[in-house]
Amino acid sequence: MSTASVYLSYAFIYFVLFIAVPFIAVTFVMTCIKFFKSETAVPVHAKIKDRLFDNESLGFLKSLKSLTKGEYEICSHVPLESVIEVNADEAEPHGYLDYVLIDQNSSEIKMVISDFSDKSSAEIKPLLQKLNIRLIDMKRNCPMDKQHLMQALAA
Repeated sequence: MSTASVYLSYAFIYFVLFIAVPFIAVTFVMTCIKFFKSETAVPVHAKIKDRLFDNESLGFLKSLKSLTKGEYEICSHVPLESVIEVNADEAEPHGYLDYVLIDQNSSEIKMVISDFSDKSSAEIKPLLQKLNIRLIDMKRNCPMDKQHLMQALAA
């Protein structure tokens, strides 16, 4: 037997013992962990809401859609961050706008209908007025009549 074949035999044995066998063992253990892992996750007790809007809000949204006659897209409960872009050095206002009317042709915001009576919304109102967005202050518990909405949309 030559010296080269002895070295190759030892190299093969060390390869099998220190590389192949540990690789196979680790692969087997990881497979066992994956397939025989116990399901100890806490179940989530949640369900989808029956309605996203109450009947009054849904009725107002439908009447608003019929009044706009397809000229505007109507978004409801819009986060203010998606409407207003503020410089990095200024504090970004937070809040939600009840209804935002967007022009289909120019994709500009034409009107905001929201309740500006609470503190966070009261801070938003002057900012929206500076940006020349038409605002309608509508209390959430008493929606506006159709006649007033038609006048506001015509203006």
